[in-house]
Amino acid sequence: MTYGRYIKEHISWLIIFSCLFVSIEIFLLTFAHSGWLMIYVAIALCVVFFVGTYLEFWHWKRYLLDLELQLQELEPKYLLCELMDKGTTQEQQKLKDIFYHMEVSMNEAVSEHRRNSLEYKEYIETWVHEIKMPIAAMKMILANHTEADYGMSDELSRMEGYVEQALFYARSNDVEKDYLIKKVNLQQVVQNVILKRKKMLRGMNAKIQLQNLDTIIYSDGKWLEFMLGQVLDNSIKYGEKDKLWIEVSSVKKENTVLLHIKDNGMGMKNTEVSRAFEKGFTGSNGRGNANATGIGLYLCKKLCVRLEHNISLTSKEGEGTTVTFHFPLSNMMTMNE
Repeated sequence: MTYGRYIKEHISWLIIFSCLFVSIEIFLLTFAHSGWLMIYVAIALCVVFFVGTYLEFWHWKRYLLDLELQLQELEPKYLLCELMDKGTTQEQQKLKDIFYHMEVSMNEAVSEHRRNSLEYKEYIETWVHEIKMPIAAMKMILANHTEADYGMSDELSRMEGYVEQALFYARSNDVEKDYLIKKVNLQQVVQNVILKRKKMLRGMNAKIQLQNLDTIIYSDGKWLEFMLGQVLDNSIKYGEKDKLWIEVSSVKKENTVLLHIKDNGMGMKNTEVSRAFEKGFTGSNGRGNANATGIGLYLCKKLCVRLEHNISLTSKEGEGTTVTFHFPLSNMMTMNE
């Protein structure tokens, strides 16, 4: 905000002043020996005009700068009206009144959005729990009639995985309300994840290697099992039957425990690795796979942020992928061991 632009934007003031200035000077010409008087009046008029307009400009500039500073420090931004001064002019008071009505409207819109989101979340959770019952029933029927399976149990397991993914996706924005950080044995969690997928792994004739997993970390076991399951599902999805091998290992460092999940699947192009955790990104290999959704790794990243973990990925096309979970170990956690 500059004074020069302020004058240009208020050019009407300058035109009125110029007309007044010329009129007074012409009037003074009617007086004899008015030369010095004309000079004095001209200087006085110019000083009054420019000092007056500059003070008005500075008043508004300071007012708007204060608002800008308050806005930078405020979250959420639409609550700015709560911090605004009443103002010393009717223009400032009117501006605050406009912001107030905007804030009321925004609060109503936010409340409506939250209600709709909550209703949708509750519907998804109810639907997931309801759909699990017929899936479990179909699994029991197939278990008693193995001769009529024809691969349906694998499809049911895949369906159950997508249903679970939908449930965790619905809850991912409110992880703080549904998690409990405590001691978790990595080996137990990994074994649970593998056990749930044992039939698919056997169908792929996959080789699993577990190393150094008898380690304690601090996390939420339920959410962690889901995240590891998403990574393992990707290894199965992009692996080659009879050739797939998966290695799960952990390394404990000074302040962090690293959990590596490595496979020899299709891998990713170097240009695609940086986008692996983007929502809906499947990569060039995923486009040829009808089961690819681009949601699994996105959810892992989102949940890791919520749980104050970290996740990274390295990959090379044709050689496989390694996903690494980073679990921090604070001094307080270490003392509790």
